[in-house]
Amino acid sequence: MALPLKAIAPRHLPPRRQSGFILIATLLSLVIIAIILAYWAKTERRNWVQTRANAQGAADAQFGIGLRGFIASVQGGSVTMPSNPYTVTGVNWLKAPTCGGLAGNPATGFVPCGFNGGEYGARFNTTVTKTAATNMIVASTWFAAQPVNGGTKQSAASFASAIAEATRSQQTPPTNGMFFDVFANAAIGATTAPDPSAITPVNSGRVVLYASNAPSSDIWLRVDGTNQMLADLNMGGNSIKNAKDGSFTGSVRVQGTAEIDNGLSVTNGTADLRGGAIAPDFEVTGVGHMASQALYNMQVLTGATSYTVAKPNCTQANGGTSAPSIYVAMQGTGTPEAVQGDALYEAHANVYDNGATWTVSPTLHSTTFSLTGSSSGGNLTLNLNKTVQAESPSDQVLLVMTKCK
Repeated sequence: MALPLKAIAPRHLPPRRQSGFILIATLLSLVIIAIILAYWAKTERRNWVQTRANAQGAADAQFGIGLRGFIASVQGGSVTMPSNPYTVTGVNWLKAPTCGGLAGNPATGFVPCGFNGGEYGARFNTTVTKTAATNMIVASTWFAAQPVNGGTKQSAASFASAIAEATRSQQTPPTNGMFFDVFANAAIGATTAPDPSAITPVNSGRVVLYASNAPSSDIWLRVDGTNQMLADLNMGGNSIKNAKDGSFTGSVRVQGTAEIDNGLSVTNGTADLRGGAIAPDFEVTGVGHMASQALYNMQVLTGATSYTVAKPNCTQANGGTSAPSIYVAMQGTGTPEAVQGDALYEAHANVYDNGATWTVSPTLHSTTFSLTGSSSGGNLTLNLNKTVQAESPSDQVLLVMTKCK
């Protein structure tokens, strides 16, 4: 059995309650729109500030190129500073003389004639200082980056940091030993970046541009000798040629051959020549003699009656003032069986100079005794007779020593 359907009339809220819901929805929409607009405005503001910073950074980098060019010209002598120190405002002084630059500037200037230094170019305050004794030239430029729309010191500091970062990213590498850097929130004349924890309200917002030819800033070893190495110099297997003098505080190791043409002096400590040394002569100051004056050639001679000994070459010893010398000592007179006499009479060696050689001649004499007698009238007379005779010296043992004296 089918039941009859009964239509249900729609229920309507009272007019006041319906208006309340519409109002709440509208307010929520407005809040969301306000948040979106605030975020958009903040992003746009940040982008706008960064755009200004990038534009000023590009101008600062261009100005830095001009500063480096000016310093290089002053260092080279083609441009003369109007005064020392030289203080100037703005950027026109770096332009060509026909565009308001210094009279001594090159015809093309150090910056283009249309260059204005960016938003803050007119506020650039530059001081150039030259040290005559070292020819070191330093240029310091500063300006104050103003907060946007009366912003706080913190916003000025952030803006200055953005400008410095943009400047540093757009500068060119150093040429001819001219260096450029930029510091944010730094004191006037600063040469290094400040410690972030030490930034003062007075310095907040200040940008400092620093250019110099300081040797300490050079990453290359300078040909004028005004800087020094900060690490080991690796020659990569190549040679150092045409050097005049060398001064070392540590050790010098030579794996190949070291040639010294005009003497070697060891004033303190010991010279360790384990692998040997080749030189015309050495002076041993402890004993006051040259090494060539030592007995450096010794030989034992035996088995002959005469010997020829070569003279040493002394032309370079002790500056060429030494002469060849020979010393002969007898180590043994020979075996007793080789002597015909009853006793040894004498043994020695004679040395004869032959010019380029010596002749060493050993000599050996023995004594022979004999008894003779006679009787007369019951008396017996005995006589002891002594005869000296030459013996063969071939069994003598001679020690021959030669040197330059």
